[in-house]
Amino acid sequence: MIDYETIARTNHKRGMNCASAVYDALGMNNPNQTTPPRPRDDGGKCGAVLAAEQTIREMGGTEEDVAEFDKRFTDKYQYLKCGELRGFLSGKCNDYVGDAAAIVANLEIMKT
Repeated sequence: MIDYETIARTNHKRGMNCASAVYDALGMNNPNQTTPPRPRDDGGKCGAVLAAEQTIREMGGTEEDVAEFDKRFTDKYQYLKCGELRGFLSGKCNDYVGDAAAIVANLEIMKT
């Protein structure tokens, strides 16, 4: 099994922004991969969240799958927006990157 979380964290530590780090890691098995989203697009959302959501959609996931990702992420971190995550939770971006990739990896869409 591919360890998407570690790949995403390593990408981020090596200088990729949050969105690119997650999108690159999850894109290893994504035949519909396009370009990573820009961090803080879509109302200021965290780039790791945006990349996860985009990957879910590109892999054939539904809006319910996206909502499930958002729920799992907010269950852990309370927020989806970059400013809130970085401001209130001391900016643990590498944790957001790793956990976003891990959550997507645990959704059924990655197991097909």
